[in-house]
Amino acid sequence: MSKDYYEILGVGKGASQEEVKKAYRKLAHQHHPDKKGGDEKKFKEINEAYQILGDDEKRRQYDRFGQTFPGGGRQQGFGGFDFDLGDIFEDIFSATGESAFGGEDFFGGLGGFSRSRQRGARRGSDISLSLDVSFRESVFGGARSVLLDKTSLCDVCGGSGAEPGSHVKKCDLCQGTGTVRESRRSILGSFTSLAECSKCRGKGEIPEHFCKHCRGQGVFRKQENINIQIPAGIRDGEAIKLTGMGEALSGGVAGDLYVKINVTPHSVFRREGFDLVMNLYAQPSKMILGGEEAIETLEGPPDGRAGKILVRIPELSKAGDILRLRQKGVPKARGGRGDLLILLHQKLPRKLSSQAKKLLLDLEREGL
Repeated sequence: MSKDYYEILGVGKGASQEEVKKAYRKLAHQHHPDKKGGDEKKFKEINEAYQILGDDEKRRQYDRFGQTFPGGGRQQGFGGFDFDLGDIFEDIFSATGESAFGGEDFFGGLGGFSRSRQRGARRGSDISLSLDVSFRESVFGGARSVLLDKTSLCDVCGGSGAEPGSHVKKCDLCQGTGTVRESRRSILGSFTSLAECSKCRGKGEIPEHFCKHCRGQGVFRKQENINIQIPAGIRDGEAIKLTGMGEALSGGVAGDLYVKINVTPHSVFRREGFDLVMNLYAQPSKMILGGEEAIETLEGPPDGRAGKILVRIPELSKAGDILRLRQKGVPKARGGRGDLLILLHQKLPRKLSSQAKKLLLDLEREGL
């Protein structure tokens, strides 16, 4: 082999890809030519080694034949070596949580390329709020309207910032490009990067006359009624996402509104999956002989008044038995509903009359 790439990176042949990458990051940072004491020749050699050992296919070819063969791969970089500039610098400095080049994208100053400019339109901030709903609303759904104070597009100019009927002209600060050059210093020296023009906000043009209502901002704060549709079957703690109903941004897209649902507990029912569960306290005589009992349901009118239905208690029921009313539970997204589960309990009297005691003694003699 003309070069031992494992020796260059200081790793063994059995090193994992994570170990190879870790060694590369350390050495590339140490020998970068823009750093004091850096070595350009060594830096190129390190990158050459990493581009072979960091690629599974090339590493297999190198281990077997002592070289790699052309075909595929990424674009050529320094000195003809095959590597990705973005990956190199991103790998070296990703641990800092921000760019190593003063908070700006390093590649904004090289040929005008900027990763940040590839991310699309600017976006307004998201908003979150909590909404208390009744247990019945969480089961069957409903609609609510909330008054929200937020940044919205101007009603007069529609977010353009221009007075209606006003013409636009080229921005004199950025000369219509939408960007301006900024010089920044970093640990690797001084760099020039492209930043969004603060005057035209990246549009490259400004109106001749600014909107008087929003003073050319395109947005302003106002109170807005937001209609919220509560889906049937929503659970406590879940959130509803309203796309584009967050903070508006001139020249960009609005953020989203997230509505967290807080379900008020019910005095009778609780939820288990798509089933509703309730307790029913029946007299011992009715549980022994069987009979009917009127129970409350959630099937009442929308004003919240409970509906009533009769439930048949089978003969010789005992405490802990469960009665199941099918399709009386929580609606499901694909149709159908869960069940209503009724847990039976004995309703014992606080006092016994002499006649009741006599009857119970008679029952006891009968083995009951």
